Amino acid sequence: MHTPRLRGSTRRAVTGTAVAAATALLTSLAAPGVAQAAPGIPLAPPATGSTIEQAGGSAQTLGQNIAGQMSRAGLGPSVYAGTGTGPARYVALGDSYAAVGRVAPGSWGAGPVACVRTDDAYPTVVARELGVGTFINASCGGATADDFWESARNGAPPQLDALDAQTDLVTMTIGGNDVGFAAVIVACALRPNTAPELLPAVDAVTGTLAEGFDTTTGCGDVIDRQASQALRTLDGRMDSVYAEIARRSPDARVVTVGYLSAMPDDQTVRNSPDCAPFMAISEAERDKVRGFQESINRVVRDAADRNGATVVIPDEPGHSMCTSPETRSVDFTGLQTASVPVHPTSAGHAHVAGRVLSALAGRP
Repeated sequence: MHTPRLRGSTRRAVTGTAVAAATALLTSLAAPGVAQAAPGIPLAPPATGSTIEQAGGSAQTLGQNIAGQMSRAGLGPSVYAGTGTGPARYVALGDSYAAVGRVAPGSWGAGPVACVRTDDAYPTVVARELGVGTFINASCGGATADDFWESARNGAPPQLDALDAQTDLVTMTIGGNDVGFAAVIVACALRPNTAPELLPAVDAVTGTLAEGFDTTTGCGDVIDRQASQALRTLDGRMDSVYAEIARRSPDARVVTVGYLSAMPDDQTVRNSPDCAPFMAISEAERDKVRGFQESINRVVRDAADRNGATVVIPDEPGHSMCTSPETRSVDFTGLQTASVPVHPTSAGHAHVAGRVLSALAGRP
């Protein structure tokens, strides 16, 4: 069953002269030796071009991220300065569907290493297009609603701490990890395609990914019982999130973004070699997977409507993880789009950013 995430002091602490020396070395290699003003909002990472140049850019950023995480000076939100022609202070909150796009050379942005904030993810695209004065990206891969109030496992501070009274725009994508999106993928696609003798190893590897959910009970049970209970809990939790945003940033416009469509109709699944793992479960179970995603977006939409937020649900058909790679907004394996498995592609983030910008402009 779904249980609260455990927090505590069990994280491994590494101290001493070795850490100091490593931090100094990384900092000297990857970052200037003097403090600088906030950097400009990053440009979109190149889709093509010199691999050496792209890798060099990511290596430098990754070095800065590692150094900042080791010294604990770089665990907070990524802060950028914009042109100032749009909103004065934009804060992005959320999980990996807000933080992570194309994990490839040249795309890795600033912030805690485990958050994996990439420069093609929709918050950065929105910030760049709007010309905001200051862009604060607090989104982090793996986040749940708990991480809005509590420090994340990687040491990143509570995401809500990025808000203040001057914040005039907030975007947010949250809930997928709370209700076991990863557990559904494990139970409905990974375990059914694993040889019985290998299941203990798979369960050990995916235990953290599906934390709080028992994926060994089968696809239908994970969705019907475990995820359904988690959805009810999330629905009430979201009201608290909105209340806290309103308390900290009373003048902010809030745009809540749902989850991209991932699981298409059965005909598309059958015609896609990349989605073949889903054929190992029954037609009824595939219907449950589709209904599960619709349920997440319904909770997201209902909570936003109750709390007066603008809501964007980017679930247009035809761009699922089972379509051709050039049309995918989400990729099942990530291998053909350089994205994280079952996560948005660069094209998917561009689509979401366009929907957000249209919503802000009052366009359908």
